[in-house]
Amino acid sequence: MAELTPRDDLKKMVSEILKRVDQLLKAGSLDEAAAQIAKARETDPKNVYVSAYEERLSVLKEERRIREEAEAKRRAEEEKRKAEEEARRKAEEAKRKAEEETRKKKEEEERRKREEERRKQEEEAVRRAEKRPIPDISRDVLEEAKRSILEGRKKRGLPAEAGWSTASSAYEEGLEIYRRVLTEAWEDGATTKEENEQLAQLRGSLRIRQEDHDRLEREAKVEAYTKAFRLAWSSGAISPASATALADLRKKFNITLEEHEAIEAQLLWELRPSSQKAKIIVIDDDEKLLKVVSDSLQEAGFQTLPFTTTDEAFKVLKETTPDMIISDINLETSTMGGFSFYEKVREIDRLQDIPFIFLSGLTDEVLIRTGKELGVDDYITKPFSHDTLIATIRGKLKRYRQLKKMKR
Repeated sequence: MAELTPRDDLKKMVSEILKRVDQLLKAGSLDEAAAQIAKARETDPKNVYVSAYEERLSVLKEERRIREEAEAKRRAEEEKRKAEEEARRKAEEAKRKAEEETRKKKEEEERRKREEERRKQEEEAVRRAEKRPIPDISRDVLEEAKRSILEGRKKRGLPAEAGWSTASSAYEEGLEIYRRVLTEAWEDGATTKEENEQLAQLRGSLRIRQEDHDRLEREAKVEAYTKAFRLAWSSGAISPASATALADLRKKFNITLEEHEAIEAQLLWELRPSSQKAKIIVIDDDEKLLKVVSDSLQEAGFQTLPFTTTDEAFKVLKETTPDMIISDINLETSTMGGFSFYEKVREIDRLQDIPFIFLSGLTDEVLIRTGKELGVDDYITKPFSHDTLIATIRGKLKRYRQLKKMKR
């Protein structure tokens, strides 16, 4: 066997190096391959295979350079496209905000103009009214109007009105009579043709001026709508999402867009968190005390539905379930007294366990015992402190919720 010459040894060493170079090129490791080729060239400067791999490496590097340039160009174009899209989006957003701001300013200006026009009209109406002599209305006409109102309420099964207010003039007393009739007429929605005819007849007999009629009718409509809105909200019949129900309610009371904006936005804000509050119905024919109790409960975090008669409260109870009922016993303006009202409430299955508290200035032990024998949850006598009232309510509600939880 022939012995290997130094030249053969160099070739063998270069062959091993080039095998690694071939593997590196296939793997795409061009820089490492270049280092190995340089090592092979240094080992055997005259080896033709090294030259071949150098040419192959050069081609691959050129291809890589072209690819990298293309990728860099693609990335630059992508970045440019994204920058253009972002600039366009910002421009569109700025344009939208500018248009929204312009629209709001225009609406505010229109609202301000309407308000200013309304104010001017009211001031003009006041000036005209001040120039006109107050109509002379006979006491007989006023008394006849009162009798007619009371007879009408009696025929419809409604309780008699409380005492009439003492006005400084016959005309002012006539206005009070007319206001009550308007309020009652609007209670169930916009007035009918028959109601308008009756109102016109009463307006003529009481000599009500047109500007006073317009003012009182607007107040009666807004008051009736506000009351209906509160009741519908409390019963769950409407919500901010129920656009159709809201539209139907506005249509029922003939509420304009301007009136809607003035009334409904405030009511929605006021009633928005009410679903998380305990709902308490409060009944007392003393309106001042009713307001004090209602305000106290609201400040303590409760939702209140105040009523001056058990008749009104019972209508609501047919549609909604409160968390508690607080009622006076001696209710002169109601067809049902406190005890009768309690028994009617307990006849409704879903209301049988609702906490019921009597609130009264009476201290007769017989009445207190009667209430407790009926099953009333508690009895608070007037006068009472705010802290006592709130503590009693919270205690009864806590017990009521515990019982509900146990039943489940």
